Amino acid sequence: MRVIFLMLALLFGLIIAGAAIINNEVVTVSYLFGQVNLTLFMVILGSAIAGALFMVSLGIFRSILTYVNSQGDRGLKKEMHNRVKTLEDEKKKLEDELRKQQKEREDASEKAHAALEDDNRKLEEELRKQQKEHNDEVAKVNAR
Repeated sequence: MRVIFLMLALLFGLIIAGAAIINNEVVTVSYLFGQVNLTLFMVILGSAIAGALFMVSLGIFRSILTYVNSQGDRGLKKEMHNRVKTLEDEKKKLEDELRKQQKEREDASEKAHAALEDDNRKLEEELRKQQKEHNDEVAKVNAR
């Protein structure tokens, strides 16, 4: 891998040297505070370096922006996780309370059913007693 990197660096250096030899004409570059005489290759190389620095700066800015946004997202995610946990705990409590109420209702229903059966049994006994008394009276009336 090092050999490939070294070969590519050497090839890139040769290309730059070739471009420097071909573009060796002197040009005048005017800027806001004056002007300077440079070779055409220096102007091209300076422009390329300035563009590369601008792209690196832009990349760093985007990385920082992404990091800041991800920190905000992490905080929001943590807050949502806590909220979900709270809601799950609340759901569990409500389910427990519901089970307790259902049990109480079932117990009350069983008690009421038992009371109704007891009342029904008493009424049936009372009815049998009254029927027996009625039959005894009918028998007495018929016996006379």
